[in-house]
Amino acid sequence: MNLKEIVPLRIRLFRRNLVDTFVNFWCTKKFSRIPEAACPTIYYLGVTTHRNLGDLAQHYCIRSWLKNNYPTHRMLEFSSKVVIDQRFGFMKTLQSKLNSDDMIVFQSGYTTQDLGGNHEFMHRLVIDNLPEAKILMMPQTIFFQEEANRRRTEVSYNKAKNMLFLARDKISYDMALDMFPDVHVRLYPDIVTSLIGTYDFSHVKRDKAYLCCRNDSEKYYSDAALGVLKKKLEQHLPVDRSDTQSPVSLRKTLSNLQYYIEEEIAKFSEYRVTITDRYHGTIFSLAANTPVVIIKTTDHKVTTGAEWFRGIYDEHVFVADSLDHAYDLARRIIECPPKRDLPPYFDEEYYGKLKQLVCDTIE
Repeated sequence: MNLKEIVPLRIRLFRRNLVDTFVNFWCTKKFSRIPEAACPTIYYLGVTTHRNLGDLAQHYCIRSWLKNNYPTHRMLEFSSKVVIDQRFGFMKTLQSKLNSDDMIVFQSGYTTQDLGGNHEFMHRLVIDNLPEAKILMMPQTIFFQEEANRRRTEVSYNKAKNMLFLARDKISYDMALDMFPDVHVRLYPDIVTSLIGTYDFSHVKRDKAYLCCRNDSEKYYSDAALGVLKKKLEQHLPVDRSDTQSPVSLRKTLSNLQYYIEEEIAKFSEYRVTITDRYHGTIFSLAANTPVVIIKTTDHKVTTGAEWFRGIYDEHVFVADSLDHAYDLARRIIECPPKRDLPPYFDEEYYGKLKQLVCDTIE
């Protein structure tokens, strides 16, 4: 990287830090001025602040679930950046405002890990300062590279005297049981699965295939290898290739979140088959009643997440050992697509029952 590239990068970082500082200050100041409510408050922390529609779908579903199940509660939402910025006193304000009837809800996702981001630090900061709080940790994937980081998380999370920790795959669940013996731990699917079986796309013509692939550190297959797969599939159907990023700005997406989530699901309904290394690409495809072939990533998140669908959506979910295997599976689906509409299994069997689980464990 030469000087001409370094200077603009530093300017962009300076501007971003300046904006973050102002937003964190303004949000904390606004929070400190919110009057006490006559009703309990839900503090929804770590809300999504980027354009990935999978994470935004979790945000949308969590918010909807909270509003439907706690209609008499006030809900306040804060990003992880606001929570962890200790310059402006957010944590002290939260400590002063939190009542015994209030509940803290943490955003779900790949956030109990040491690969990057600040959600895991946010979890520890809140738990260390509010060990008596009622906490609902929405479904998490767990992964630690360093034993010291894993141990640090163990020590902190076990201080939580009233937390329900939901693990969203079997590997994470087994790790949570081992790491958090003093915490209520349950195996629970990603909340976006609650959308499966709730839409009707029977009128849509399915005349394409979809290659929905990530472009980040979790990517396993090269672009060249995926390009070969795309050419092979094009012998049977036109193939689109994309990812689960929102096509518009974060502000515009958040202003009409339901519309953009449902528009993304509707996009998946145009395809006869989806091949994806995105966990929410899998779920969006199933919400659109589109069969999906799952290809591996660099960790366990996507392939182990597929275990949720075994015995429930067997005609619609397939895990490929290789890209050649993915092609064979996709070709069979193209030639003989399943006819059955998927039932709302996860909404009925899990998220329709989560409030009672919360009541039984932490309320």
